[in-house]
Amino acid sequence: MNFPGIMPTLLLAACLAYSPAQAFELSYLVGLRDNQHTYYAHLPGNLPDGVSFFESFVRSLHVWMDASGNISLNAIEEEREVCQANFRGSSQNKVNTASFSTTFCGDDSYFSGGGAVADAVTQTSWDPGGIVESDIVFNEHSRSRFESVEHHFHHVATHEIGHTLGFGHSAVRSAIMQARLNYGRRDPVLSIDDRCALAMRYGSPEECPILLGEGLATNSLPTDAKFVGGATTNGGRTFEESFKPSDRITVYGTVVKDRTHGHRPGDLHVVATTDNGVLFARHADGNFHPLEDVGDIPSAGALKPDLYAQDLVIMGTRHFDREPSVGPLIGSVYQLVGQTIYFYLAYSLKERPGEYYYGSEPIRVSWPSE
Repeated sequence: MNFPGIMPTLLLAACLAYSPAQAFELSYLVGLRDNQHTYYAHLPGNLPDGVSFFESFVRSLHVWMDASGNISLNAIEEEREVCQANFRGSSQNKVNTASFSTTFCGDDSYFSGGGAVADAVTQTSWDPGGIVESDIVFNEHSRSRFESVEHHFHHVATHEIGHTLGFGHSAVRSAIMQARLNYGRRDPVLSIDDRCALAMRYGSPEECPILLGEGLATNSLPTDAKFVGGATTNGGRTFEESFKPSDRITVYGTVVKDRTHGHRPGDLHVVATTDNGVLFARHADGNFHPLEDVGDIPSAGALKPDLYAQDLVIMGTRHFDREPSVGPLIGSVYQLVGQTIYFYLAYSLKERPGEYYYGSEPIRVSWPSE
């Protein structure tokens, strides 16, 4: 539903059943206005350690502020109207809020009934000048869990605040912004993936430790496109280059579009090369096959026009419902001891076939000789 001058996006919270997930995802071309946000928070009650829900919400704001240094987030303990009058399921009153409820503006489908039930829902609205409103509604039905499981509310609140900053869900298992919350019993800590999202939106891309060099274009024109990625065995808590054949590796990548490509559809691409220079391309089904023509690289998936940054799980093991096969590329991993595979991440636009934007540095995955 669109309102004049406002483009709303509904971002669902942690503790949902599986839904498609992204390595850090930026939902908008713009961030917070003036890099700041004030929330009117009405959150009565206390956590198991006696800390109030309001104070825990403030601590969650600081998780993001302490990691960035470029954003200012403030909370006022005051009840404000969440919903726009006469519009079921919509806030749209340009007041940022955080509150408990059994519905989101009259819509109870997220908080009760069959299917997935969310611990919280966030609705964020923006216009070309920036994010203009964010409303976080915590599920009143989850209050007993919030009041009994230490750090659970803190973690959910940190996740929801990430949505208000313009971040979508993450496929990286250690990320605060992952779609399914698995870390509710300990203090939330931002992952490398979360920090890269902050760097791309509210800092400098060079602050992301898995930035894949400079963004380049095959037409040789300057571009501010960026590419991020790495290989991990521990859900993204750390990224490495060297592995043992027995390691279960997941390789993540994220494309950050050139700002002039905002709402244009296209394709994601991954080209892999071995030490002997043989080229492979990842296809949309997740499999790698020999690349015959570097001027016509197969699509590894659709580049979504409504996202500023979008991920691709390049290869992985038991990753939600996706397990890309690398058989045609590497055969048995045990055959690769002493070798390295280099993965290059790129994208193209439908309107410019054969023209590619790519990261100058590859993701390196090596199996050194012992």
